Amino acid sequence: MKESFAKKLAFQLKPGNFIAHLILLSVGLVLLYPLVFMVLAGFFTRDEFTSSIIGLLPIAKAPTLHNFFVLFYGSADAGIQKYFINSGYRTIYNTFWALLTSLLAGYVFARLRFKGKDQLFLILLGTQMIPGTIALIPTYLEFARFPFAGGNNIFTGGSGILDTWWVYFIGGPSLNIMGAFLVKQSIEKIPYELDEAAKVDGAGTFRIIFQILLPLQLPIMAFIAITTALATWNDFATPFFYTSSDKLQTLPAAITRLSSAAASPGAIPNWPLIITLGLGMTVPALLIFFFFQKYIVQGLANTGIKG
Repeated sequence: MKESFAKKLAFQLKPGNFIAHLILLSVGLVLLYPLVFMVLAGFFTRDEFTSSIIGLLPIAKAPTLHNFFVLFYGSADAGIQKYFINSGYRTIYNTFWALLTSLLAGYVFARLRFKGKDQLFLILLGTQMIPGTIALIPTYLEFARFPFAGGNNIFTGGSGILDTWWVYFIGGPSLNIMGAFLVKQSIEKIPYELDEAAKVDGAGTFRIIFQILLPLQLPIMAFIAITTALATWNDFATPFFYTSSDKLQTLPAAITRLSSAAASPGAIPNWPLIITLGLGMTVPALLIFFFFQKYIVQGLANTGIKG
């Protein structure tokens, strides 16, 4: 065992390996620096932060936990806890629908045969090339006129479902095209004889999907869940453009609201609190990625996509 350990140590200490590890360590420290800066800045008060010369590693002379208490307990802004809850609900809701639509759409395009299937799938994939910002105004008009020219004021258009929970309930779930593509690629690798054997045993379509094919798609579904959860958690555009009520805002909206003080004449933004809230947004996303990154690799590997 000692001999084996010595060989491994000698291999690791080879000049080429040592330099490679040194480079990776340096890159890792650079990538971690923003997170370290955010943590250290959270110990500042607003007055000290604005009056100090901030270096690469800001060290507060009179450290305080006030900003972290605000982050976790909302002591200075009661809405912060509500923003956390809204962000969490949206993330769970959108992730559930992304998984469901990806599985069903992937099955349809992988197993069913109908005229124009390939052309329709190519059109759906083509929509992924359209930047999301282009759809902001059409989506706004769609929400403002939903249903029947606004419903609440049919003659002038009304406000439709703008600034209501329906923005999240209707506008949130949609066909996850990339997820459907990954599920389709994975299902096509599964022999169709498996479906036929299940049908002989009396299994219907939904039983085949959820009891036979779904267990084989778990790495793919985990990948879809992780990417959708991260995108929804960090989503700023939806609450910013389509809602205005405080009760509907999410955590990115809280940061925007505090940052808006910078535009007020003579106002001093509470940068330490803003940075701490940004830390609250970043850490959950980092934890999700850190603990579930292997599923991202497995999910892409199962579809035959190489990166």
